[in-house]
Formats: sequence, C-alpha cells, structure tokens
Amino acid sequence: MKVLLLGATGNLGSRLIPALLAHKHSVVIFVRSESKLRTLVDSAVLSRCTIVNGDATNTRAIEDAILAYQCNALINSAGVAAIFPWQAPKMQGIIAAVATAAVEASRKLGYPIRCWFLGGLTVLDFPTKKDTKMSYYFPLFKEHGLTLECISSKPVQHLKWSLLAPSAMTPTSKEITFLDAPRGNPLIAKNDTLVDWRPTYLTSVPYLGVYADIVKNMMRYNTTLEDCADFLAADLAKEESEHVGHKVGIIVSNEKKRQ
Repeated sequence: MKVLLLGATGNLGSRLIPALLAHKHSVVIFVRSESKLRTLVDSAVLSRCTIVNGDATNTRAIEDAILAYQCNALINSAGVAAIFPWQAPKMQGIIAAVATAAVEASRKLGYPIRCWFLGGLTVLDFPTKKDTKMSYYFPLFKEHGLTLECISSKPVQHLKWSLLAPSAMTPTSKEITFLDAPRGNPLIAKNDTLVDWRPTYLTSVPYLGVYADIVKNMMRYNTTLEDCADFLAADLAKEESEHVGHKVGIIVSNEKKRQ
C-alpha cells in the first residue's frame, strides 16, 4: 500500500518507517521537522521514502498529501494524550484533522483510506464487565476515548479505521535502521477487549476483586515498539483486515515468541 505516516519523529512512528518498507509498502512521511527526522532515522531508510513537510493539525495539508501521492492507507502516531482525567485534551486537534482529511481525500479519490490510529489500553472494554471500559477502573489516558469517538463518527466507507490500544511500549534498540525483511512479531490481537485476561481468585469479591485482577494482569500487556510497528505494517499488507472498525488489544504470545 501507499502509506501516509504522521508522527514519524516519535518513538513508534520512527520505527514504523523501516517496518513499513520491509513489508513492501510505499511510505510518504508527513512531518513538521525534517531536520529532527534525519537525526533519528538512518539515511538509508529515509532515502526510500517521500518526505512532505507539514503540520499534523492542518487538515488541508494532510488531504493534499494524500491526494498528491494517491495514498490508500494512513497511520497516525502523532500527538501525546493527556494522562490524567482533569487535564485538557492534548491531541484531539490532530485526530480531527487527520480523520477529516482522510475522509475528504477518500471522496475525491473514489476509494476508502485504510487508517490506523494510536490509542491506549484503557480505551478497551473490561473483559468481565459488559459495556464498561478499562478507564472506569483505571482512569488514565482517558483522552483515547475521545479519539475513538472522533474516528468512529466518520463514514466507514471513507475511513476504514482501527485504533491500536497497547499498554506500555519500550524499545529493543535505539537505532532506526533498514530492514532487509520483516522482523516479525509475537503479538496476538483481539478486537475491542483485552486478550487472554486472567481473573484472580478474588474476582468475585465486590470492588476489591476488579482491582486485584487489574494489578495481576497489567504488566502482561507490555510490548515493544518494534513489535507494534511490525504488527501495523503486517496488517496493512492484508487484503482485508479483521480489525477495521475496532479498537484492538494486543499481548505478547509466549508460544509465538518461542517460535
């Protein structure tokens, strides 16, 4: 696919560049600071990409980039969500601009834009509590709920969206270098809720049981930036993705890791 990437100077975005190239995607990088990008990513990687300078809150500029390069996919990893519920949202200007630009470009191009947005684990549904999000019990990064509201309000015939909802992501390497082939990843995914949730013996205890479950499970959902980048690049290589129209939980599969 021809992918417009926003947020390429961030931790995940910079690792998406070699991952997308390894999966044979054409990459158009939409970035505010090209000079910063060049200090982060190896020139051998960037030489295989198209770089467009622009602001991620500028709907028209994003739309123009999609149209100019006839992109049929987009990944937005730009922006940092507010951590605490009393903080004002920090990234909704970016989310609205990107989603709107993709829809308008889709209308002009005559095909839908496949889009991945970055959220967080607390936007997922709690596995044992119907119609209750994780953020009800763990009220951090609630802004991701606003991201979900924004992208899910767009017509799916134009915006084929998915929202990645990881826990903490850490790097396996500081260097961003060219990949001769996809590195692969040990992740398994589930739409809308957490994968492989393991209740404790305290589950049935009112109030306390839920928090005991959260404490036991939370660290199990930590992943690496490189694994998440490969997961997204691999999904865009599919003819049809089972994740369209869903928030997506991920976890490292020990079985896949051994393989």
